[in-house]
Amino acid sequence: MTDERTAVVSFLKKCNTYAQASIQRKLERGEEEDIPKWEAYIEFNDHALEEIANGTLDRWFSDQPESAPPIHRLPVDSMEHVDRSIWLNSVLSPRPVVVAGTLNGEGERNFAPLSSVMQVSTTPPYLTASFSIHKDKRPRDTHHNLRNGSTVVLNLMPPTPRGATIVDETATPLPRGEDEGLLLPLETVPEQPLLLQEAVAAIEASFVEEHALPDAVATLTVLKVEAVWFSTTTIPAGGLDVLCQHGRDDMTPSPQGWKQRVEKHYGPV
Repeated sequence: MTDERTAVVSFLKKCNTYAQASIQRKLERGEEEDIPKWEAYIEFNDHALEEIANGTLDRWFSDQPESAPPIHRLPVDSMEHVDRSIWLNSVLSPRPVVVAGTLNGEGERNFAPLSSVMQVSTTPPYLTASFSIHKDKRPRDTHHNLRNGSTVVLNLMPPTPRGATIVDETATPLPRGEDEGLLLPLETVPEQPLLLQEAVAAIEASFVEEHALPDAVATLTVLKVEAVWFSTTTIPAGGLDVLCQHGRDDMTPSPQGWKQRVEKHYGPV
């Protein structure tokens, strides 16, 4: 349903862009008699876009029966590792996937995708990320570099097949010191070797501390946000359209369906 809704929204927006350009051309030619028709056309499309966004037209995009309630309790302790991973990744998704860039002590780059990054505090601005280890018990290069003083640039990728390819390629296990950024054509912002040119936005952060997770090989790492990288200095009006992980291995666009603002957490005005 999301894909159908996204396609319709994209089409209507393109129609409005074309109509606005037509109005401009008619103004330049002095042909103003048809302009009200184009304006009415844009107004109609805007109304349709609003009803898609607020969920009024959801019934147009779904022929699925109402979902059944979650009545089965499935204890995770009795599951095998892969089954447990599939369940947790399926339920707790989608979530943004970032391509993390760090430097080792010799100044060599490392890129690796992460899907466990989460904001946990605004003041101070803290993130957390979970790092597992390689099968040979060696720490992940990103984690190793953070421990040794490297900052990290968390590149948010565009929701495109190219963005998914960058995630896939930078996930390739390479010996320490080898640059995953050389596995495919990958440009960075001038004088910023860890900031990908194709990123939608990025977060620059530094290592604060880490905590061993009980009975787990993964380590919970706390990062302090130092800066946000964006294409303008204007604060975004809403969430960005970025690449997400949905399920265990699938990449997908961020949800672009209906939205509803919630504000009660601000308390009385």
